Amino acid sequence: MPSRIAEDKLTELVATLSSASAELNKFLSKRGLEKLSTEAAAPSLELTPENLPYFQAKTSIVDAAERIVRLARGPRDTLITLSFEHCATASLQIALKYKLASHIPLEGSTTYAAVAEAVGKHEVTPALVERILQHTSSYGLFEAQPGGTVAHNAMSALLVTDPDLEAWMDLSATIAYPAGASVPKALQNYGYSMEANESAYGVSIGRKISQFQRFREADGQQLHDMFARAMRGIAVGGAYDLRHAVDGGYPWHLLEQDHIRLIVDVGGGPGHISMALAKKYPKLQFEVQDLPETVEVGAKSCPEGLKNRVTFRPHDFMKPQPEHKVADGEGIAYFCRFILHDWSDKYAQNILQSLASSLRPQDRIIINDVVVPEPGQESRERERRMQ
Repeated sequence: MPSRIAEDKLTELVATLSSASAELNKFLSKRGLEKLSTEAAAPSLELTPENLPYFQAKTSIVDAAERIVRLARGPRDTLITLSFEHCATASLQIALKYKLASHIPLEGSTTYAAVAEAVGKHEVTPALVERILQHTSSYGLFEAQPGGTVAHNAMSALLVTDPDLEAWMDLSATIAYPAGASVPKALQNYGYSMEANESAYGVSIGRKISQFQRFREADGQQLHDMFARAMRGIAVGGAYDLRHAVDGGYPWHLLEQDHIRLIVDVGGGPGHISMALAKKYPKLQFEVQDLPETVEVGAKSCPEGLKNRVTFRPHDFMKPQPEHKVADGEGIAYFCRFILHDWSDKYAQNILQSLASSLRPQDRIIINDVVVPEPGQESRERERRMQ
């Protein structure tokens, strides 16, 4: 039997969940928006003070719900449940590797045998497809139905309708998951190394090489293209939403007052952030810097209407900045968004030193990255994402 303290805590958490749910529904009703549903996309709201109650309510709901589940399970069952998380990632890897989602109609259902036949690989049998999709359905991805059929739901349909998000999931399955499983071996081999070629990624593929070095190899183009699309996919919604940078994360409109018109997007990937900023701030110019292969992808995807204000240049951000053409007295803002956290302290310092060596009094560095707070300052979910 649970103790009185546990009972009180459960009642308190349920009350928090109920109150936050009521606040969220009240907000949606007031704005004339549909209530949340697993069968529809969540509302896409601007990150403005007026919409803060919605985001606060969502955070409270998720935090309370997670704590309720842990409390209901108890310490032992929670730990055992955690030990089975790798099974979910294994099923997801199979679903993504063989693109099972693309062989299921967006409307209606199909059989496991039909999916297996569409994949066309001898190892992908109807029995395997059934087992994988029934397992993924247990955590909300796809809908396994009675009678040996399967259908899409709103979540699984995104793997078909949102290729950039699918690329992010594929990156997670084919690169991040194996690398994560190799962390203990990397520590055993190299200790707490600061070198990019002594990381879990290299161990996971049996080579002493960094992820970005691998992408640049002759046969790494497909991996590189997937990474570029994945960066666009993760920038829509959630903590990595580009709107955090574009809509109020920084007072971009004030730069012109400081005689700054050029923003250098350091390690800017395919330029999706610069493009979004350029659309909102028509007086600013942007230069996206990244690997040659990456900026090539970005230049091809840049809308015609932005090409006169968003340019692309290959550059190694471990080296000092190249020369920039700006008017006399004009400054340059060097923007580093989610770049430093990809590197060890040694190389993050190198990146900043390379930028600092190029700075003039009128220039500045703008950093948009994760700062891990003290424990208990954020919800458990947000703390988990930041680590």
